[in-house]
Parts: sequence; structure tokens; C-alpha cells
Amino acid sequence: MAIVTGVVAIQPFFGGEERTDSEIRLVGTPIVSIKRADWLWNAFLPQGEGFNRDHPIINVSGPKAVDISKLEFPATMVVVAGFDILHDWQKRYYEWLKKSGKQVYLFEYPNMFHAFYIFPNLPESAQLIGQVKDFIHKVSSN
Repeated sequence: MAIVTGVVAIQPFFGGEERTDSEIRLVGTPIVSIKRADWLWNAFLPQGEGFNRDHPIINVSGPKAVDISKLEFPATMVVVAGFDILHDWQKRYYEWLKKSGKQVYLFEYPNMFHAFYIFPNLPESAQLIGQVKDFIHKVSSN
């Protein structure tokens, strides 16, 4: 049986009904926009009561969050970028894991945007790959 020993959450795509500071402040940033994110949520969420952006599958750490404090949860690496509209949601996820007593590591790229790692010419792309490698080695050796 395989056991998950670590989660690499690179700019996880979380959201919620509330508009966060990063969503408001970073309108027009590359790759992901409010308009695109809203379209995706509307396209993939089932219609009906309770299916909005505060659903716990989207707003993991929001008002309907599941209590994971007593669950075994693998060490998690959370990667956020400063120019990603989802930045605040990702930071909330990190804080929620931490508050839930989970082993979590935050890696911040203040001058990067959503999906920056797909551009191999950016030095931050190689830096992230190295950090993922180090994280995998760390959780594999425990």
C-alpha cells in the first residue's frame, strides 16, 4: 500500500465568495484573472444550493472548512507568488494547515505570477524545482 508522505501545493487554485485584496489589487495580471477564475468556478461547480465559491472544495479554509486537526495529514509545501490573484487564498490555506497543527512549509515568490514555473528562463523556475526536490528528500527521509 502506498502512503502519501508529502503534498506539493504549487499555487493551489482556491477561492471563495469574498473578494480578497490580491484579487482586487492584481486585476489584469497574466495567466489567471478574476474573470477567468469566476468562469472556471461557474463552469465546474454543480448548480444548486450550497454550490458556490464558499463550498469547502473551493474555499478549503473558509466558513465551511472541514476540521482536519485530528486527521493524519502529510507534510505540505505551499508555494505562493506575489502577483497571483489567488495569493491571499493560498496564504489562508497555509495558515489553516498551520492552525490545524499540520507540518506545513511556505515558499514565497514575491515578484512572480501564477504558473511562473512553466517559464524555464526564469531563475525562480529552477529555484522552485530545487525546493521541491529538497522537500521530497526531507519528507522521504522521515
